[in-house]
Amino acid sequence: MAQVLKEEIREKILKAALEEFYDKGYKSAAMRNIAEKAKIPTGLIYSYYKNKETLFDAVLRPVLYDWERGLTAGGENKSKHMDTEIYGLSKAEIECLLNLFDHRQEFIILIDKSNGTVYENEKERFVQDIEDHLVKHRNDKTADTVFIHIIANNFVDGLMQIMYHYQGKEWAVMILQKLSKMYLSGIGL
Repeated sequence: MAQVLKEEIREKILKAALEEFYDKGYKSAAMRNIAEKAKIPTGLIYSYYKNKETLFDAVLRPVLYDWERGLTAGGENKSKHMDTEIYGLSKAEIECLLNLFDHRQEFIILIDKSNGTVYENEKERFVQDIEDHLVKHRNDKTADTVFIHIIANNFVDGLMQIMYHYQGKEWAVMILQKLSKMYLSGIGL
């Protein structure tokens, strides 16, 4: 019985931390606010997480990827979770993006609200990995690399807009299909 209670407390802490980090970002988030939201004493958080940084890591765990490996996984263009095809994206890429839709808040925190952490450059790393992938797989080998960088950066910005304005998974997939076709067909993929 005690083990169930401990897992319940851990979940309350994670849920409260997700809300706090989403609302305030890493730098402005406070452990006492997380404790208040979880309805537990502040000190109890430290029984589960060493510090704010380890709690932040736990919140972001569902969206921490090796982007480069995910982008190079290849495979067919249909997802196992939905009968989904997205222009220019492999099954592995689609699965990754569908998972990000399920964890929108965590992804927004990772990309836009992680200043002061080891993840503060995650957006740039993600853009660079997409850029490298596009350069490697484009049909038009004469395309300007700055143009490819712009496409990769704008694609990530578009993905973030889908996350911020999310209206359900079907809607997000439809918008992502349009976004992918618009960006990726323009560079010869």
